Amino acid sequence: MKKLFLSLSMLFLTYLASAQQTWFVSGKGNDQNSGKTESTAFRSLQSAADLTKPGDTVIVADGIYDSSTANNGHSILTLRTSGTVDKYITFKAKLGATPEIRPFSWGGITILGSYINIEGLKVIGNNDSITLIDAISDTKNKTPNAKYNTNGIIVEGRENAPDKKPHHIRISNCEVGKCPGGGITVLEGDYVTIEDCKVYENAWYMRYAGSGITTLNNWAFDDKPGYHIIIVRNKVWNNKTLVPWEKTGKLSDGNGILLDVTDQKQGATNPNADAAVDTVVKKTQPLKPRRPEWKGRALIAYNLSVYNGGSGIHTFRTAHVDIINNTTYWNGQVVGYQELFPNRCDDVVIMNNIIVPKPGGAVTSDNKNTRIRWEYNIYPKNQDFFDGTNNILADPLFINPGIDPTRHDFKLSPKSLAMGSGSVEFKFENDTALKLLRHKGNLNRGYYR
Repeated sequence: MKKLFLSLSMLFLTYLASAQQTWFVSGKGNDQNSGKTESTAFRSLQSAADLTKPGDTVIVADGIYDSSTANNGHSILTLRTSGTVDKYITFKAKLGATPEIRPFSWGGITILGSYINIEGLKVIGNNDSITLIDAISDTKNKTPNAKYNTNGIIVEGRENAPDKKPHHIRISNCEVGKCPGGGITVLEGDYVTIEDCKVYENAWYMRYAGSGITTLNNWAFDDKPGYHIIIVRNKVWNNKTLVPWEKTGKLSDGNGILLDVTDQKQGATNPNADAAVDTVVKKTQPLKPRRPEWKGRALIAYNLSVYNGGSGIHTFRTAHVDIINNTTYWNGQVVGYQELFPNRCDDVVIMNNIIVPKPGGAVTSDNKNTRIRWEYNIYPKNQDFFDGTNNILADPLFINPGIDPTRHDFKLSPKSLAMGSGSVEFKFENDTALKLLRHKGNLNRGYYR
């Protein structure tokens, strides 16, 4: 009987140790609270993050979360603890709430761990309080001021050990705007999904040439087939760079969506391909560990990308990408990139997209690409770079296009040649992608409505 009691006690203790906890954060909370109920909510996001374990959920109620609620000098929320494959750590807005993170240092949310969900959070930077002349003046200082380089949400793997890079991250239904640095940025990560987000007016004042949504130097978690990077159903607009990139002294990037460098060459990147970048590593500098070859695939689908400073969608030194059913409109506002631009890439499918360049702009270009499949796209001016089938040269006839997709209407007129003329031939890599797209057999070209 005693042995049975001890066994039951051990089982109970094991259950308690593995039980999933829900934590609460509120603009009316207090960090001296327990954080375990709505009435005893924490005030700062980091107080909850420091206690989370695999499987835990953090519910974020209405409130302003800025540097006054942060207990570190880097980001308002830094996620170091990882979940597990069957127990993600989740930070999400309370149902019906619109909590707002206002970063003024290096970041709003920095993700260093793995198996993490971010849902329904709003990150708004300080662009409105910055002048361009001050941002340019700061580039003369050797040490950058974080104020001019604040990122919205960043998956940051550069300082992690080679076997500890962040992976299996899902960012959904978030709003990221007005950050002087990048909007949503993934550095040396893998298995990242970015879906149903609004990303706008970012990267204006940084010295590092950012974009709205960026993945850079994907670090392979494994070699499994299928989509490792999924970017779907996002609205991305008015992201641009106004400060020259420190590596070249020229304006660069400011794209809506950028997949940047999955090859294994070391050295600085230059998506503009118009300036020489010094890639010689000084002997006094240790070489970084060589990135494992990234054999995964990326899906960019049903996104709307408009009025950005660089391309609407841009891939540079990247392989294995499916760019399907997106709409890009009047991009290249600052650096003049082409609307939908694969550059030094391999194995890229570009299909069922609506591509409308600004007056005087170009649809696409071809710079040292291999295996580009270009089919069933519609655009109002000709492109002579890629051969393909069933492309349409016509105005897609949007209802009311404009710089802000939340106020303007990019639906198609019933008379649009893009209606019912797309292809369902394309086979997505796995069932997960089909579930994310939420529908099958769409015959229209352009983004998901």
